[in-house]
Amino acid sequence: MGKLSQPSPAPPRSLEYLRVAFQAAGWKIFFDVSPMFDAEWTGIPTVAAGLAQALLDLPSDDTRFFFRHHLVNTAAVRDALRRDSGLYLARDFEQGHANAGALPILSDHDATIGLFPSVKLVSSLFTVECSIYHDISTFVLPQYHTQANIHHHIRGLADDIRTNTITFGVSQATVDDMICYLDAPPDATFVLRNGVSWPWWFPIQAANDGPVESGPYFVVLGTREPRKNLLLIWRALEMFPELLDQARLFIVGKKGWIQQDADAYPWVSRLIAQGRIVLTGYISNFHKYRLLRGAVATVYPSLFEGFGLPVLESLSVGTPCIASFSSAIPEVGGDACRYFDPLSVEDVANVMMQMLQQPPDPNGRPREPVREVAGMTWSNMLAEIFQRLETVLPAQAESHLV
Repeated sequence: MGKLSQPSPAPPRSLEYLRVAFQAAGWKIFFDVSPMFDAEWTGIPTVAAGLAQALLDLPSDDTRFFFRHHLVNTAAVRDALRRDSGLYLARDFEQGHANAGALPILSDHDATIGLFPSVKLVSSLFTVECSIYHDISTFVLPQYHTQANIHHHIRGLADDIRTNTITFGVSQATVDDMICYLDAPPDATFVLRNGVSWPWWFPIQAANDGPVESGPYFVVLGTREPRKNLLLIWRALEMFPELLDQARLFIVGKKGWIQQDADAYPWVSRLIAQGRIVLTGYISNFHKYRLLRGAVATVYPSLFEGFGLPVLESLSVGTPCIASFSSAIPEVGGDACRYFDPLSVEDVANVMMQMLQQPPDPNGRPREPVREVAGMTWSNMLAEIFQRLETVLPAQAESHLV
């Protein structure tokens, strides 16, 4: 594989140093866990969970978690991270067990930082606020969203940017879109690329369990909704049935909205019945890891992405990714990916066939992750947030950060 687009440079001061400096200056961090209330973590909830874990890994008692106007018990957040699901977190908060009481009423003299990993459900609560935006596809491609989703983002994003001290976008493409469509201030809007990590025991357990499949297969990873462009794959399989004579196809992800489901296409239904296509639905992180690690390649046909986390996940386990040359995806994949035209059935079929023709490693060794992915961790993402925060904290704290 070639080079991946370079992650942000390592911060000049370590994450631990910055956290201690913030603590010495009296700053308290409040982290919004609302995305983690989802039972099934993909996309934005995965990012929120990664950052929450990075915060918990720091030796500090000055981080608080919250949902809307209420604090969330830290032990409940830890439990959700262990379970890799917000099912019990949402239940326990609703029943009161994880509700640690109302957010304290904060004054202008309080030194507080509000970190929002996505859309802000509340705003103007903290001295300094920053939030992360993952795409603005509701503005760019509204035909691929429900009216409720469009309204939710139109109502919230402009106000979020107005009340933020710093706004982050997960790619340069997203930052450019925010400046163009939402009038985000260029001097306070920055790129903050996502991370990826797998528990240390995943490779060991996966090696013990053996391969998921005895033969070659592809994986398509992502929520099943129109922007993900599954229709391109359905049409490719109809026009080039020889693809599934040689390999199976796993479609991994939960149902989204405005479905492009297989039952609308008779040829796809037949292939599912024959076992050539497998719709897994949502699966655990470990099952996803096993599938990714053993695949010939992942296929990512999305029409528009603010980042493209499945591309990074695939490269992190050494599995090639073939992806659409669209929006932010080339920023993530760099020249480690093979690209195709997301509107061309022939193009995606040709690239898939080329991947099948590559000989496997005769020694059966696991493939190595793309080297540059090693620096794209949740801890480094958090360090980048802290580094930006260091430059904007009010003057009374600056003397503690020299």
